[in-house]
Amino acid sequence: MIMETTDEKLVARTLAGDRNAFRSLVERHYSSVYRLCRNVLRHPEESEDCTQEVFVRAYQALGQFEGRGVFAAWLRRLTVNYALNRAQSAANRYAAQSHSLDLISDTLPASSFTGPEASFWREHEREKLQNQLNALPVQQRTALGLRLVDGLSYEEIADLMGAPVNSVRSWLHRGRATLRAALEELVEC
Repeated sequence: MIMETTDEKLVARTLAGDRNAFRSLVERHYSSVYRLCRNVLRHPEESEDCTQEVFVRAYQALGQFEGRGVFAAWLRRLTVNYALNRAQSAANRYAAQSHSLDLISDTLPASSFTGPEASFWREHEREKLQNQLNALPVQQRTALGLRLVDGLSYEEIADLMGAPVNSVRSWLHRGRATLRAALEELVEC
């Protein structure tokens, strides 16, 4: 039976000069880092650039990890911090046009009607909800993504975002209220 190498062993091998070990870490964590970047930045190309930069920074800071805690948690914190810093620049906020919480708009209840008219209204509903997601402040959007997409606890989100748990609760409450209002408006239409 082949035992899978732990992240911590791959970190140790990387620090000892094994580049293939770091490549394994990148392959193992790429999709989760990209998803976190997309939660914050919304734009696919910007998220891809952010993901690449996170791994460059992780490689450069690997000596600071020193096996304290879980590597995935360390990498997640590095990702969220870097993505939030990027999102705060005016140019990146202007460039953001889509969002990884798209899956929320994709979960609208299926219509019992079929045909072109039903398809049109369904797309209209999805677009309206997407606009609401895009309009959320970055903290609310990030907290919602970490909670709904990644399933993190309030405490984990607070730790990642470097904020008090009460702030996270507030961001989640406000973000959910905004989305709930948008959904209720769609149902009334």
